[in-house]
Formats: sequence, C-alpha cells, structure tokens
Amino acid sequence: MAVSLEPFTTVMAARHAAVLRNPERAQRALLRRILGATSGSAAAKALGLTGSESFEEFLAVEPRTYSFYAPLVERVLDGDRLAFGRAPVVALGETSGSMGTPKLIPHTDASLDAIRSFSKRILLFQLRDGAHYLPMYTKWLAVAACTNVRVERGVRIGFISGLMYQIAQKKRGDFILPTPPIAAIADWDERIERSVDEAWTARVGTMLGVPAYLMRFLEAAEARANGRSLGEVWPLLGRAYYSGTSILPYRGRMEQMLGRPVRVQGMYTATEGSFAAELDPEAPGELHLMVDMAVFTFRDLAAPDSPLLPAWKVEHGHRYEIFVTTLGGLIQYQIGDVLEVTETRPLRVRFAGRTGEELNIATEKLSLKQAYAALDAVAPDVPVHRDRFMVLVDPLNARRHLWIVEASEEIDAARAAQLIDEALASINPSYAALRRGDAMLDTPRVVACDSGSFDAYMAAGFATRGQFKFRHFFPDAETLTRTAGLESLAGRIGAA
Repeated sequence: MAVSLEPFTTVMAARHAAVLRNPERAQRALLRRILGATSGSAAAKALGLTGSESFEEFLAVEPRTYSFYAPLVERVLDGDRLAFGRAPVVALGETSGSMGTPKLIPHTDASLDAIRSFSKRILLFQLRDGAHYLPMYTKWLAVAACTNVRVERGVRIGFISGLMYQIAQKKRGDFILPTPPIAAIADWDERIERSVDEAWTARVGTMLGVPAYLMRFLEAAEARANGRSLGEVWPLLGRAYYSGTSILPYRGRMEQMLGRPVRVQGMYTATEGSFAAELDPEAPGELHLMVDMAVFTFRDLAAPDSPLLPAWKVEHGHRYEIFVTTLGGLIQYQIGDVLEVTETRPLRVRFAGRTGEELNIATEKLSLKQAYAALDAVAPDVPVHRDRFMVLVDPLNARRHLWIVEASEEIDAARAAQLIDEALASINPSYAALRRGDAMLDTPRVVACDSGSFDAYMAAGFATRGQFKFRHFFPDAETLTRTAGLESLAGRIGAA
C-alpha cells in the first residue's frame, strides 16, 4: 500500500528550493562558516587566510591543485588531525587514481554530514515527484566500489562510497542494498553476483551508481533471469541515479532489459563532495548546484585570465572551470571540471567535461563533449559504441587524430573517419579551419575493434583500484600502450 506524506513533502521541498534559488545568501553564509572553521590552521596559514576575509577578498585567493594539499594530508597522517581546521579530519577519501597516484581527500564530520544532507535532499524530491510515497516501501540498490575502509596511521581511508555507505547503514540500514557483508566483497564479479542474489526477491525501486556499474549489475541479473524480463523480477524498479559518465549509451539497453521506461537522474559527485543533482523533472539533464553545501567559484573558459566569479554572477550559456571550497578544509580547490550554466536562479548546470580532457594538436582543442557529439552524428551510419572509444595523436602521422572505437559489426574504417571528420568540422570551427585544404590537420584515422576489446582495460582498472573511470583522451601512443589492459593495441595502431 502506498503512503502519502502530503503536504509535508511539498512544503519541505519548497523550503529546499528556496535556498537553491538564492545562491548569494547561501554562499556568503557558508563561506563565513568555512573560513571561521579554518582559521589558525596550517592550511589557512599556507594560504595566507585570517578567517575574516569577505567574499570579494576570497575571490582573489589563488586556486590550488592537489599537490598543494598533499603535504597537509601527510600532516594529518602523521597525527595532526587539525591541519585543515578547528574540526579534526576524521577520514580521507581515496580517489580512483585513473590519472596517476590516488589522491587522499580530507573529510570532517561536517563535510560527511553535507554528503548525507545531499542524499536526504535527493530522497525528498524523489518522494515529492514519485508515483508513490516511501515509495511503496522500496529499497535503494547501490552498485558501487568495495565499501571496505582501512585504517592507516589511525585515520580511516577508503573510497567515498565506502565512507558514506557506513554512515547510511547506521541511519537507514533496512533501506539500502547490498547489505554490509556483500558490499565489502573486494572481487567485483563476486560482489555483483552476490548483490544480484540478495536483491532478487527484494522490492527494489531505485538504482544508484556509475552507468557502467549499473549495466554490469543488470547484465548479471539478466543472465540469472534466463529469458525472464527483469521488469517482472523488479516490478517497482523505475528510477536510476547516476554519476561519473553519461548514461545515454546505456539507457536504451537498460529499458529493454526492464521492459519499460526508466527515469534517470544525474548527479555531480566526487571524492571531494556531492555538489549537484538533477531535481526538476521539467529540466531533464540539468543539475542543481548545492550552494548551501560547498562554496563554488568560477572562471570563464572564454577568458582564462579573467578574475574568479562567485556563483551568483555566472551567466547563462557560458562554460566555466569550477573551483570548490569544502567543509573538509579544501580552499579554492582545482577539481578540474568544466560546467555549462543552463540557469542562474536556481543555479543549474550541465557537466561539460574535464579541463584535462582535451586533445590539441594545432589549437583545435577537441573536447570530450565534441567527441561525443561527433559519434552521435555518425551513429546512424556507423555502429560504434558511444562510450567505448579513445582519441590520441596518431603515432603514424602527428598531424591527425587517431580514433580507436568499438564496433558491434564490421565497419569501413575509412568511411567512419570521413564521417567523424565531417561531424567535427560542423561542430568545431577551429577544427574546420585547420582541416581546410589540410592546412594544419589531416583526415583522422579510425581503428575499429570488436565489441569487448576494451574489457581487459576495464578489468585491469577494477582489479587495480577497485573502481574505474574510462579514459577517452591520451596525449600519445606511448601513454596509451603502457596503460594496463591496452598493451595489445600497440600493433593495431602502429606503435609497436
């Protein structure tokens, strides 16, 4: 039996929405709180902060990369739990290390509580917008990395999913699957299989995870179903929250497996914190920045030397690099993400890529967003997987891009290269100009691989770090071929 919580949910959701509609008030109040908590710490002294700075003065603080904070993290591990502020660091979130050595991100009780509040807000809006309340007592199924948390030099260290899973289990243990013993299994395949077994007879209503992880779970479930529709197994499953990558390459297959549409809602989450989520069904794909949970500053990509802007001064349609200041003690942290602003009151954005995910041979500045758009454009003629591709400078010709793609059937690689070339020229004016008459760039080359050719790469990532991010851009063939799971491509691309 469905239970209605009206008008409570609508009233509470309206209060949250009012906070999000006034980013200036929320950001100024939060910055005062963070600077006050940071005052006198080693981090504040290293940044030259007194704790009394106005927001306008704060905008002059130079953004910092992780290399600045790494020595402070070492201080925490050496026993100085107050290196980042008056509140002790209680845990370090570990990144996947997909671009190098894993980073250790400081978290305090306050920063972990902000992530908890983020989850509560998502649930509140789900209750408001869903067909049922509580919704028919269904469970959330989290498909995530191993939740094991280790203790090193007295500090808890683990993937953020593991740190938050422990908190969620204490608060809402009956609401979440998998249960702790299964969530802690280190082996991906075993954890997935056991998660499917446990969820098989449960009233699962919502899935949560990186799209590739969700697909891995559903594929294992489909194998067990042996021809039975997964919609029959989980008749109430109709929503998926995702983060990390686009869900578009997977959504059609998910809905085919379940035999019905799935409402998908994006989130912008990272080891540093949970920063944005899709809350408005009238604005699909647009993420509300949580302006009361972290401080955000922005630099317009079109003006890389321009001053930083506060959240209430960004403009619709512009793309910005975002910097975050967290309750865990990171100040003006260069997280490396690019957002496109779609609405300013409330502040809504779309994820537009990473500052480092750009290929630039001759100032064409090919972005990940453009690469996706090019593959979307050629999809009707070339059956390539939208999310399993890599682009690099061709080792046989430094004047062209090399695209390595997975195809579901044999394709004409020369034709695929021509179509990608035409699509990029229509999307990127600089690329078009540089390609005109082969002035600076030559026609790209395509190497087509069979479906599953990147499985070894993905498996190596999971095996090494326990979680995985698919890297699409590589600066050169050497970097690609020394990456675990991609070594066999050397001969295919001419880098042997």
